Amino acid sequence: MTKKWHYLFFALVMTGLLVACSSSDSASETDRDSSNKVELRMLWWGSQDRHDRTLEVIDLYMEENPNVTISAEFTGWDGYWEKMATQAAGGNLPDIVQMDYKYLAEYAGKGLLADLNPYLESDALDLSDVEDTYIDGGIIDDKLYAVNIGANAHAIVVDNAMFEEAGIDPLEPGYTWEELKEKAKALSDNLGDNVYGVHPGAGVMGFKHYLRQHDQWLYSEDGTELGYDDDQLLVDYLQITVDMLESGAAAPPDVFMTAGTNVEQFPIVNEETAIVMDIHSNQITAIESGAGRSLDLMLQPSLEGGELGHYIKPGQFFSVAESSEQQEEAAKFISFFTNSIEANEILNAERGVPIAGAVREHLKENASDAGRKMFEYVELAQEHSREIDPPDPQGSTEIESLFANEVQDPIYYGEVTPEEAAENFRAKASEILATDQ
Repeated sequence: MTKKWHYLFFALVMTGLLVACSSSDSASETDRDSSNKVELRMLWWGSQDRHDRTLEVIDLYMEENPNVTISAEFTGWDGYWEKMATQAAGGNLPDIVQMDYKYLAEYAGKGLLADLNPYLESDALDLSDVEDTYIDGGIIDDKLYAVNIGANAHAIVVDNAMFEEAGIDPLEPGYTWEELKEKAKALSDNLGDNVYGVHPGAGVMGFKHYLRQHDQWLYSEDGTELGYDDDQLLVDYLQITVDMLESGAAAPPDVFMTAGTNVEQFPIVNEETAIVMDIHSNQITAIESGAGRSLDLMLQPSLEGGELGHYIKPGQFFSVAESSEQQEEAAKFISFFTNSIEANEILNAERGVPIAGAVREHLKENASDAGRKMFEYVELAQEHSREIDPPDPQGSTEIESLFANEVQDPIYYGEVTPEEAAENFRAKASEILATDQ
């Protein structure tokens, strides 16, 4: 064999070996990819706008992490906690669940949520760009059970163009409950038939705010009983709504009850009311989207001589199920959701003001009109806020349902007096809290 052919033969042999090795490596890599396949389930509540944005972020994450598949489950607020309770009872909670502050203690207390501290320590969950004030709400007994995915504050939404049309001065920070009633009545009188001043609030969220203004809270410190002693507080709070319904300042229940908690169907969307009470600031995005026009956020009414009622609230959390076999991978997705600027450009602070500093500054600089209003409102609310109260105790979900079904709705329809509602609520709520301890 000539020297030339010797080299050619050697080259061909080496090429074959390289191809074989490459094929082997490729097969090995395929095997590794296959063995590392991760399947996660994720559950959240919200509007259609939230669903669309979240699904797009999930697609982005799966594109960047092709070994991960995330199955989405989502619904409106109505029925969400019933669905969660059913899944929890069956030992079938999704890996990642959207959690609310008022339910956090209950789910953590039942051992249903994973402590995420180990994933902070391993860097699977990166909260290095997050201030403690945004983290603390998810901690119970030194365990991190939930990651805040957007800060917000209790608010009302107003259509200032309707105020102007009615010749009514807009609401300003510091306005009182009496001023709300007066302006809502004037709006109803001046805006024509079947248009009303206010979509009223008589729910537990508004009552909690009213109690804070009296320096009290719905629950006692140990969560075994109601935290306020004087039922006149609930009577007075409900009487505000009764007065507005009777005077025509508030829309009758058949105007707003069909919408339930679907903000995109609130009567303000169709210019049937100029005000909607008791929403969270992050909901402005979905309400404006549904209305197709500019709306504004405003503080809740103040109590003359009272305490500050507002606080900065973890809008929603993500928690990881204790039963999940993929806790670390779930933590990695939450980390992405928190820190990715590209993901948060898609989300557009729809769940509330982002907690990561770099993300927050980026979005504020590039915010849409609705996003800018939300950022500015949270800053305003912070000026009128004091410390957040502890998470609601176990049994709070039953208390919420009790309040909605036997206080709020009967008041809307005039089926009970405020005194009857307050007395009934105390009796039944006390029984629930005592039983659940």
